[in-house]
Amino acid sequence: MEANPFDYMKQFWRENEVQMFSAKETQLYFFFLSESNRLYWRNPFGCSTQRITNNLGISRQTLCRLRKKLQDRGLITYEEGKNNSIVPCYGLLIKSKDSIMQNVTINGTQNGTVDVTSCETADGTIIKTLKTTDNESTISMEELFPLDRLQNILYDDREWIMRIKEYLGKQGIKLDETNIGKRLEDFFLYLQTGGTKLKSITDTQKHFVNWLMKKECSRVNKQKPLSPQQVGVKLTEDNPNKFKNISGW
Repeated sequence: MEANPFDYMKQFWRENEVQMFSAKETQLYFFFLSESNRLYWRNPFGCSTQRITNNLGISRQTLCRLRKKLQDRGLITYEEGKNNSIVPCYGLLIKSKDSIMQNVTINGTQNGTVDVTSCETADGTIIKTLKTTDNESTISMEELFPLDRLQNILYDDREWIMRIKEYLGKQGIKLDETNIGKRLEDFFLYLQTGGTKLKSITDTQKHFVNWLMKKECSRVNKQKPLSPQQVGVKLTEDNPNKFKNISGW
């Protein structure tokens, strides 16, 4: 029996209950569903890398990382394009009932194979993608996540990053989204070095903001010139006996 759109969506959310997808992973998967729908449910279908990155506002590197994760979860298959003549080809998969009942593995079976050789040529068309509700709201803020998973969740939360930028600006600290992202990487390296294994989203957000404020305030204070009241006199006399009698001072 041929799968319908609802089968793919039900499977996605069922997989999400096993292990939650990031907001970007969710966005990419539903973009693939939208693209297949645009092509009258052609599956597999061709789609240029530029089309995906432009519609989702992500880099090629991020796309490669996200689609690899969807493939590892057994939801899609893809084949790289060839030069500029054939675009990458994507196929939507339905997992077998047995593999759904088990923990997700890279080698999970699919019910049937997908011919990924019938790709279309690139048309270069850029259109707005279907706006979908990401799954961030379904993630428990108090659930404990491994650090690598947690880093992806927070890095993809652009609204939270923008709130941090706004808060820092009110404190007189100017950091753009890119630099906040770099600080976030440093923060997770700090956690890993300290032996932290699991953390909740809420706890990590608070911890990061406090850590970032401490770091940035320390850096700003080091750059501030001393006021006249703070400037002291440097004593160059190295004879301690000279300063024993201070009655005349």
